[in-house]
Amino acid sequence: MSSRNVGAVGLVILLGLVVGTLGLVVGTLGLVEADLYTVGVLILFFGGVGAAALAGEYLIQYLSSRRPPA
Repeated sequence: MSSRNVGAVGLVILLGLVVGTLGLVVGTLGLVEADLYTVGVLILFFGGVGAAALAGEYLIQYLSSRRPPA
Protein backbone atom coordinates (compact mmCIF):
# COMPACT_ATOMS: atom_id res chain seq x y z
CA MET A 1 0.00 0.00 0.00
CA SER A 2 1.60 3.20 -1.12
CA SER A 3 0.84 6.74 -0.10
CA ARG A 4 -0.04 7.40 -3.72
CA ASN A 5 -2.93 4.92 -3.52
CA VAL A 6 -4.12 6.36 -0.22
CA GLY A 7 -4.03 9.86 -1.68
CA ALA A 8 -5.99 8.78 -4.75
CA VAL A 9 -8.70 7.11 -2.66
CA GLY A 10 -8.85 10.17 -0.41
CA LEU A 11 -9.34 12.43 -3.43
CA VAL A 12 -12.13 10.22 -4.79
CA ILE A 13 -13.92 10.31 -1.43
CA LEU A 14 -13.48 14.07 -1.21
CA LEU A 15 -14.79 14.50 -4.77
CA GLY A 16 -17.83 12.38 -3.92
CA LEU A 17 -18.54 14.46 -0.84
CA VAL A 18 -18.22 17.74 -2.74
CA VAL A 19 -20.34 16.65 -5.71
CA GLY A 20 -22.96 15.03 -3.49
CA THR A 21 -23.24 18.06 -1.23
CA LEU A 22 -23.38 20.40 -4.19
CA GLY A 23 -26.08 18.25 -5.78
CA LEU A 24 -28.06 18.18 -2.56
CA VAL A 25 -27.90 21.94 -2.06
CA VAL A 26 -28.61 22.85 -5.67
CA GLY A 27 -31.27 20.15 -5.93
CA THR A 28 -33.02 21.51 -2.84
CA LEU A 29 -33.17 24.91 -4.50
CA GLY A 30 -34.78 23.29 -7.53
CA LEU A 31 -32.10 24.39 -9.96
CA VAL A 32 -30.95 20.89 -10.94
CA GLU A 33 -32.49 17.45 -10.85
CA ALA A 34 -31.33 14.93 -8.27
CA ASP A 35 -28.89 13.46 -10.80
CA LEU A 36 -25.94 15.44 -9.46
CA TYR A 37 -26.60 14.14 -5.96
CA THR A 38 -26.80 10.58 -7.33
CA VAL A 39 -23.48 10.98 -9.12
CA GLY A 40 -21.91 12.22 -5.87
CA VAL A 41 -23.24 9.21 -3.99
CA LEU A 42 -21.88 6.85 -6.65
CA ILE A 43 -18.45 8.49 -6.56
CA LEU A 44 -18.50 8.26 -2.77
CA PHE A 45 -19.44 4.58 -3.03
CA PHE A 46 -16.49 3.86 -5.31
CA GLY A 47 -14.22 5.74 -2.91
CA GLY A 48 -15.50 3.54 -0.10
CA VAL A 49 -14.79 0.44 -2.14
CA GLY A 50 -11.26 1.71 -2.73
CA ALA A 51 -10.81 2.40 0.98
CA ALA A 52 -12.02 -1.10 1.81
CA ALA A 53 -9.55 -2.56 -0.70
CA LEU A 54 -6.69 -0.58 0.84
CA ALA A 55 -7.73 -1.66 4.34
CA GLY A 56 -7.84 -5.28 3.18
CA GLU A 57 -4.41 -4.99 1.60
CA TYR A 58 -3.02 -3.50 4.82
CA LEU A 59 -4.63 -6.23 6.91
CA ILE A 60 -3.22 -8.99 4.69
CA GLN A 61 0.28 -7.48 4.88
CA TYR A 62 0.00 -7.02 8.65
CA LEU A 63 -1.18 -10.56 9.31
CA SER A 64 1.37 -12.14 6.99
CA SER A 65 4.27 -10.24 8.64
CA ARG A 66 3.38 -11.37 12.17
CA ARG A 67 5.19 -14.29 13.69
CA PRO A 68 3.10 -17.34 14.55
CA PRO A 69 2.52 -17.98 18.25
CA ALA A 70 5.16 -20.21 19.82
